[in-house]
Amino acid sequence: MDSKFPTMFSPITIGARGRWPGIIYKNRIWTAPTGVHLLQPSGLPYPSEAVIAHYREKARGGAANISFSCQNMDRWGIAHDDSGFHNDPDIFQMRYHNMWYRLTSAVHFYDARISLELLCFVRHEELENGEVVCWSVNGENDEETGEWCPMMDKAAMERMCADYAEAAKNAVRVGFDGILMHLGHGTFPAQFLSPLSNKRTDEFGGSRENRARFPMMLVKAVRDAVGPRVPIEVRVSGDELTEGGGTIEDCVDFLKRVEEDIDIAHVSCGTVMDDVTQTRMHPVEFYPAGVNKDFARQVKESGFSKPVLTIGAFQRPELIEEVLSTGGADLVAMARGTIVDAQCVNKAAEGREDEIIPCLKCFVCLSYDMEEEFCCSGNPTVGREYILDQFENKNPTPKRVAVIGGGPGGMAAAQFCAERGHKVTLYEKDDKLGGTINFAKYATFKYSLNDYMNYRIRMMDKLGVDVRLGVEATPEMIEAEHYDVVMAALGSSNIILPIEGKDDPRVICAVDTFGHADEIGQKVVVIGGGEVGCEAALYLAMECGKDVAIIEMMDRIAATSAYAQELALYDRVPKYCELHLSSPVTRITPTQVGYKDPETGEEKFLDADTVVFASGRKALEDQAEKFRFCAPKFFKIGDCLKASNVRNANRTAYDAAAQI
Repeated sequence: MDSKFPTMFSPITIGARGRWPGIIYKNRIWTAPTGVHLLQPSGLPYPSEAVIAHYREKARGGAANISFSCQNMDRWGIAHDDSGFHNDPDIFQMRYHNMWYRLTSAVHFYDARISLELLCFVRHEELENGEVVCWSVNGENDEETGEWCPMMDKAAMERMCADYAEAAKNAVRVGFDGILMHLGHGTFPAQFLSPLSNKRTDEFGGSRENRARFPMMLVKAVRDAVGPRVPIEVRVSGDELTEGGGTIEDCVDFLKRVEEDIDIAHVSCGTVMDDVTQTRMHPVEFYPAGVNKDFARQVKESGFSKPVLTIGAFQRPELIEEVLSTGGADLVAMARGTIVDAQCVNKAAEGREDEIIPCLKCFVCLSYDMEEEFCCSGNPTVGREYILDQFENKNPTPKRVAVIGGGPGGMAAAQFCAERGHKVTLYEKDDKLGGTINFAKYATFKYSLNDYMNYRIRMMDKLGVDVRLGVEATPEMIEAEHYDVVMAALGSSNIILPIEGKDDPRVICAVDTFGHADEIGQKVVVIGGGEVGCEAALYLAMECGKDVAIIEMMDRIAATSAYAQELALYDRVPKYCELHLSSPVTRITPTQVGYKDPETGEEKFLDADTVVFASGRKALEDQAEKFRFCAPKFFKIGDCLKASNVRNANRTAYDAAAQI
């Protein structure tokens, strides 16, 4: 079979050792370990049907290996601490073996393999005298609790090795094909490897050989436990990207020390000990696709003999093929790329790569600390794979559907309806599709959102949606066409705060800054430090060279953003913009913006040639309601139902389309 991506879809044999020929994997794509803990009801046997369904869809999507995240190797924490994100899976409890079998069997059904990630960020242990200790590398006080954490001794290391061995053996018993050991990103074993965190003076500290000693013990324990035929993968940080931290040379040195006992090296980057590196570890919008590929290439070029896997904002098959075919890596893993589109591998294999849903890099899928459910902004089926068939109309009769509005909600509604066999007409009063997300084409760091917008536009043509641009629909017009269904996706309008001077001609809204740099003065004050305000400010400062200040009444910026995005904005905004927090705006004068100083309560002023409002949006619900009786069925979609985001637009669009 001819393929545009021959290297990507060539089989690879992993784990050949002695007389054992190894395991043949059908292609070079792995799904990276991504936690789905919000799918698991607390206290119930793990994994739940919801978890199994999510991983089943990943396997159905065509990847050769599915990495399951994760088994927490802090055994005391699993049993006693329900506050952690990784405390539900318990491979040590074999009474739940039937549920694990259901998971591995579901993956194997689609000719995919599955590996279990073993992960440890902290290590507690109950001693013989009943005392519970939290071990540390060096012996130190916990930064958050002040609790003394003794230096892990060799006996405790050996007990931890025994736990790794037990977890690995149990995983193989319930059908896992391989073991992935996370030894990077500032995990507990990685803290031994890193010169930044390991200050020991005994046999486990100092030289590279000594710092590698305990992680090598862990790898050896797992190899002895599972034997020669089970692939062992290790994830390492190619570079910790932190002054005094591990470098690519440290990474290569360690990999060569464990070379005989492992089968694949996953090369990532960063450490949780440095917040900024987390924004590249889990790449946000400010980084290009394939951001870690150079680290993997350096490992390959070092003479390391085992297959090397690269990860970091990969999704486009063209980039994957380039990296693989030029020897930059042997394998590529996708994390969020296979969350937003589990079928992306199959689509590439079938020559439908233009239908792959681009990841928005919003990080909402992995923001366990702020979301109430596991979900995805770009794909409204994610997290609901196990239950949607209870709601969807399984045998839709083709209907004539009118969608009013060509923004993200309207395009999603049109696509979902057309995919279900309905005849769709979309009305957009502007001369282009995209609505409020059109701004993404102007800011280079919004390339993911721009790709997503272009994907939706492209699907309008591929699915035969009748798009009528420059047509402002009216109730009379729509009613006269006798549609079966009307979906109103009219969007939202900007909120202008009732501030003195708000009607000054120098005042514009955030969405109107993009692409209009020539019309904006040199000194800019942005009112509102949410994600929208911060991104508008960074666009004007970083890409347009403006002098920008942000005034925010809260004590933080990006308060509702997912944590990786928040970390990225906190890193960049102060570098490029003047920032005033806890500072309510008082008034706008012909030349300045006034605000209340948080310390003195006095009114202070910032010079402003242009003032930008980033104070939110309000739903155009009343306008949408005018179309309610134009057809037998009526739905409000996206912002005109609730002024929110792309995730809300997609969810409301899908839910409406699924009913007809």
